[in-house]
Amino acid sequence: MNFELKVKEISKSTFILTGEITNIEIINNLTKFVKENKDEKLSYKTAVKANFTGFKSLINNKDFFNFLKIIQQNIKVIYPKNFIVSEAWGNLCKINEEVTEHAHAGVSGFCGILYLTEGGPGTYFKEYDLLIEEKIGKYILFSTCLLHKVEKIKNNIERITIAFNMEQTKDWVDYSDATWIRENEI
Repeated sequence: MNFELKVKEISKSTFILTGEITNIEIINNLTKFVKENKDEKLSYKTAVKANFTGFKSLINNKDFFNFLKIIQQNIKVIYPKNFIVSEAWGNLCKINEEVTEHAHAGVSGFCGILYLTEGGPGTYFKEYDLLIEEKIGKYILFSTCLLHKVEKIKNNIERITIAFNMEQTKDWVDYSDATWIRENEI
């Protein structure tokens, strides 16, 4: 059996963008959604070592889409291509729970987190040696290949976040059932 193997490390530009929304109605509605829609069958089985709502639970949530509309201009800064929400879910972490180190390398667009509470340990990005502090309404958009984690929660708090993955659209896929984010529709 003959074969040839070539290996070359290729560097890639990455990004982390942070911002903040102040729409308390969206924040409160999403917080309520996460608390009321935990999926016990999925909880603790992923990098999220806590309760979560399931990866597709927020795909058609109007408050989540209104959040995306609010930050649309910032999304265009980091990702000018067309994209679709492939996964969007809520996380609910309590004392002694954590999110283990992971990346979303299989996602073709970008990822994000929206903080619905504050006082948690923050999200740590290994390659940047950067800890993002949690604040209600703060969000992060970041490259899918970046390793990130949340340390075990040491205080008696609820850490509630929305996490999401965006996929680049493909010309050969039918998106007729998709909900699109359009400007001036809030």
